[in-house]
Amino acid sequence: MRRNQMLPKVRTILYACDLEPRTNQAMEMVMNLAISNQAKVVIMHAMEPITAQAANMIHNYISDESIQEMREDAVRSTLDRMQTYLRDFMEAHSEDVKELPATPELEVVHGIPAEAIELTAEKVGADLIVMNSRTHSRIGQMVIGSTANKVVHHSRVPVLVVPILK
Repeated sequence: MRRNQMLPKVRTILYACDLEPRTNQAMEMVMNLAISNQAKVVIMHAMEPITAQAANMIHNYISDESIQEMREDAVRSTLDRMQTYLRDFMEAHSEDVKELPATPELEVVHGIPAEAIELTAEKVGADLIVMNSRTHSRIGQMVIGSTANKVVHHSRVPVLVVPILK
């Protein structure tokens, strides 16, 4: 055993939120950890890119300006949903969240979710990634794989996966 080595500090927690119903278990865990460690919280959501084939079809019917407008609307809408989710959570747990060192930050990023989570963790200097995972069959996990599984196996940062039970 090494002596005089400090335990790792959790200063920034990245919560990769999929904005699906029943994610409060993960959010509660994030806030509890943030309060316990007096850590900053960054809540992120990844917007998946469309396939090249779909993009080509869209470009045949919609102008580049309209596509850009639609992307901006999608980001605004996602950010609105995130703000509503956070506000509702903070109101429901108003006494507890008073102990947070700062209001959580919101990030909407574009990309394949597992990659976007890893890049965002690096960008914000996350010491811990928290994400939820739905229960899937073993075959479903093997064939499709899951974002949580990919992040757990590729992240340089510790990952806490909170199961969302059906």
